Order: sequence, then C-alpha cells, then structure tokens
Amino acid sequence: MNRLNPIYILALVLTLLVITFVVVDNKKSEFKSTYINYKNINLKAKDFSRYKQTWFNEKEILRKIDSIIKNSSFRNEKILKTQNSNIVRIKINSSNPRVLNKFINRVLNEKLLIKKLNIKKDSIFLEIGIK
Repeated sequence: MNRLNPIYILALVLTLLVITFVVVDNKKSEFKSTYINYKNINLKAKDFSRYKQTWFNEKEILRKIDSIIKNSSFRNEKILKTQNSNIVRIKINSSNPRVLNKFINRVLNEKLLIKKLNIKKDSIFLEIGIK
C-alpha cells in the first residue's frame, strides 16, 4: 500500500477551508440583502398603515367636509351636500369669485380623496371619496 503524502492532505484541508469561507461569505451577503429588503417592506407597511388611517377614515373625512362647509365665509352661499355610501358630492354656487377661490383652497389643502372636480365661473362641483 502506498502512503498518502501529508502535503496532499494539507492541500485538501486548505481547499475545503477556502470553499467554506467563500460559501459563508456569500450567505452573509445574501442575508444582509434579505434583511435590508425586510426593513424596506416593514417601513412601507407602516407608511401604508398611517396613510390608510389618514385617508380612509370615514368619520375624519366627514368631519373635515363639515368643518369646511360650516365655515363662516361660506354661510351665505348656497351649498348642497349629498352623501352616498362611497362618495360625498358638494356643490357651491356663488357670484363672488373670491368665495369660490377660498372654498377650493380650503378643500385642496385638506387630505381628501377628490374623485371629481368641476369648476365653473359661478359654481364648483366636487366629489370626494369616502372609501
């Protein structure tokens, strides 16, 4: 029987050692990228949750609309508000363009889902989504 040369055994051990270090390094980088993706998804989920609470809260939307309509600047104007299950329709008629401008500014500065907006010289028609 021939004896194995100790140099061959040493070379085999070193080769296995290098291969394991390369594999471990690849797994580390894969884990880091997976962890970064997890953090991004987690951050997006939290943002979506906050947006959902802000933009899709029916009571909050109706409260904002009522506060705009009950503003003292618009009390003398003809405002018609109708509400369905998904949409609130608002129509304001006024001969004063400043009042219409103030109304549209108040609506656009609020966080509302505006589905439809019609602006004419003497009126504004607006559809706001609730859900």
